[in-house]
Amino acid sequence: MTRRPGRFQLFLWILPVAFGMIFLDIFNAAASEQTLYSAKGKRDPFVQLITMTSRVAAGLVGVETLDEISIEGIIYDSKKGSVVIANGSVLREGEELGSVKVVKIKPDGAIFSVNGVEGYKAMYQDENRDKNRANS
Repeated sequence: MTRRPGRFQLFLWILPVAFGMIFLDIFNAAASEQTLYSAKGKRDPFVQLITMTSRVAAGLVGVETLDEISIEGIIYDSKKGSVVIANGSVLREGEELGSVKVVKIKPDGAIFSVNGVEGYKAMYQDENRDKNRANS
């Protein structure tokens, strides 16, 4: 003869399952609150850093000599046109800002014309060459 479980025994089997589901739900809610992203104090990743209106920066306006130009970056593309970032200004070959004109962009530097005087400015300056030039 098979004995059927009583209501109390059935209740004892259901009780841990119910509490387990409740605790699992509470644990998941606490874990999801900890993984929320806070954008406070961070820049919006969907806002462009360089826009067409920010291309004209005041960084090259007061430049008088080639030594005052600092190249921050070069995007070299021989097919679609290269871009140089100098003193915070984004310029293509042939563009002019103030007394500075970009004559040619190369993978490792650019040729600028400052007040009609052309000169090459490298992306990375050689520290030893600069020290030797200062000692000469």
